[in-house]
Amino acid sequence: MQKKCIAVLLAVILLFGALSIGVSAKAEAKEVVLSESAASHTINPNMYGIFIEDINNAVEGGLNANLVRNNSFEYLYKDQDLSGWEFSGGYTRETEGGMNANNPSFITISGSDKLTVKNLGFCEYYDYKTYDVNEKSAKNPGMGISAGETYEFSVWLKNTHTTLNVYLVNKNGEKISDTNTFRVSVDENWQKFGSVLTAATTELGALVLEFESGPASLDFVTLYPCASHGYKSASWKYTTLRQDLYDALYNLHPAFVRFPGGCVAEGDSLENNYNWKNTIGPLEERKQTYNLWQNDVIDYNNSFSVGYHEYFQLCEDLGAEPVPILNVGLICQPRSGYDEQYAKYQMGELTEDEWQAYLDTIAYRPGTPEWDSYVQDVLDLIEYANGDTNTEWGAKRVENGHPAPFGLKYLGLGNENWGDVYFRNLQALKEAIEKVYPDITIITSAGPVSEGEQFDASWNILSEQYADTVVDEHYYQDDTWYLDNLNRYDDYDRNGPKVFLGEYAATSTGVGTIQTKSNLKAALSEAAYMTSLERNGDIVTMASYAPLLAKINAQEWTINLIWFNAHKAVLTPSYYTQMLFMNNTGSEYLKAALPDGSDGMYQSVTVDRQNELIYVKLVNTTGEAKTMEYSLDGFGTVNYADVLTLSDRSPLACNEENRTTIAPKTQKIADGSLSFTADGYSVNVLRIAYGSNTTANGLYRLPQMPETGKYFTPVERVLMWAVPLAVVVVAGGVAFFVWLRKRKKADA
Repeated sequence: MQKKCIAVLLAVILLFGALSIGVSAKAEAKEVVLSESAASHTINPNMYGIFIEDINNAVEGGLNANLVRNNSFEYLYKDQDLSGWEFSGGYTRETEGGMNANNPSFITISGSDKLTVKNLGFCEYYDYKTYDVNEKSAKNPGMGISAGETYEFSVWLKNTHTTLNVYLVNKNGEKISDTNTFRVSVDENWQKFGSVLTAATTELGALVLEFESGPASLDFVTLYPCASHGYKSASWKYTTLRQDLYDALYNLHPAFVRFPGGCVAEGDSLENNYNWKNTIGPLEERKQTYNLWQNDVIDYNNSFSVGYHEYFQLCEDLGAEPVPILNVGLICQPRSGYDEQYAKYQMGELTEDEWQAYLDTIAYRPGTPEWDSYVQDVLDLIEYANGDTNTEWGAKRVENGHPAPFGLKYLGLGNENWGDVYFRNLQALKEAIEKVYPDITIITSAGPVSEGEQFDASWNILSEQYADTVVDEHYYQDDTWYLDNLNRYDDYDRNGPKVFLGEYAATSTGVGTIQTKSNLKAALSEAAYMTSLERNGDIVTMASYAPLLAKINAQEWTINLIWFNAHKAVLTPSYYTQMLFMNNTGSEYLKAALPDGSDGMYQSVTVDRQNELIYVKLVNTTGEAKTMEYSLDGFGTVNYADVLTLSDRSPLACNEENRTTIAPKTQKIADGSLSFTADGYSVNVLRIAYGSNTTANGLYRLPQMPETGKYFTPVERVLMWAVPLAVVVVAGGVAFFVWLRKRKKADA
């Protein structure tokens, strides 16, 4: 019996070892020849970029550094709750006598006793990794306050004669900063007051304005971390960006930035149609609106503190081309019930007059005053970006802090649009733009789906009438779809429109929730697909993952490139995959086939002849390590080679709030060799400096990577506790069995 127990114990230990340690034998090397004469087509230098849309609190509550939610009192959640604010006494929200026409609302508090006004910041709404509503966290402070950091506070006041104390508190109401005190005496004219607060602790906080007595009228409250991108910079005249999120974008080095949407660029009604002119100039003069991504749980508005000028400035700071996406005087079609109404029209349930009347509720009609006004807004935008200082809108750009033109080259007309109404407006708007600005590259829309009748109908029109444009395709699919559709662009018409893959991401089906779906398994399928984009780089000239940013526990979208909480960012395996591709792509594609027996391996080779660099992107979606042997034909001497690798023994590896388990690493290859082993479940970039490039000049170097810990699957985590417990139980049982036998012998 004792031997049997020991055997069981050993079997359990061995089982645990087999499950927790991935062991794969080295396979025989696969040989690939890289021939100088095998160049196929050029790769657009603007191939890879990013897409920013204010969804998931990406901008408001994220990239926008202002920590105050609903800072101008313009937003009533569900038309009743003053989002983000708490008052100790009575207050009224007034709309007469406001700061300006774009900012009419303000708050008046009254009473002779001490009155406090508190802003919670941007809260979390769900339990971690779920969509389970957490009502407690939604009512707790959400500002990310850090010890020793300073925060610039401001408020506008009128009809106020009292002492004002300003400070930060935690969820328990305890002060976590110094207190700034103002003696305020202002009458009917609005005046701005400000100071700098220094935080004492690192925790979630709220901003408190404590009035010794009322009445007092206040508006436009801000709290900016002094350690934010653009703070006190002449080029960031009105606002700043959250530093760690900006750093994450900068480290990608995107070639372009697509903005501001997405559906946000369209609006969900003609009254809420996105107007870029409302997003520039002094912050208190920008016209705020509700964000159309609000839902029954999450409430946030568009303060437009990050508006068109800031997007242009961000592009300049990142060294990226700006790619604004404008609507064509047509609101978001899915939100307008377009398909339902069109079906009724097709079936005769709507007359022609009724159908046209419906269209007039969702789109401006060319030839009307509303249309002409909208077209002028678009032309004014181009003038704002590119106009000389002596033009009307070029002068406004100078006034807002940027004397030189931004150099706008691309303009998207439509986000996810289709049907006759889209092409009607597209044609009229395109003609108007090209008449004044013929050098602007126009981007058109193929709609919101990857295939089907609607998609085919759009492409037929685009191919026949808009071959001079770049067509924006969007699709979100599970990871297996990308592996099954690697030949998607192989048969596209080489003489037709080019493709901009403006929104895409892989979903790791059935694996966890929220962040655990942003795992290596999804990144591997995206990387494999990106090799096919490069193989078809003569067709696909631009690509950007979406969505870019998401606040943890405040998300509307499950798959995102960068997650963040109030204090720090979480960079996903997909983020690092984008980083590897964005920074390691040559200007020409090089045909180089993988040998037989390379199932589950995907490759793309590009060359930068000017810098004499070769980039081999190799994706291994199998769990088995593969040894690869490369050789050059016609390129000359190999001077340097290394491999950037993103890998883990588990395809489920992911990074989370307090745990980084996967990040890229650099491995130098021995001189005179182009052989390396691609780990199972890995994205690899082999970089080769050849010819006269003897110093590896021009090679991208990874930024400092975070320390990583080992990733354990859910099964392994259970076993980590279960096996030791089983060992203790078995050992205890054996000990008890031995003791019992000895006891019986002693009794005998």
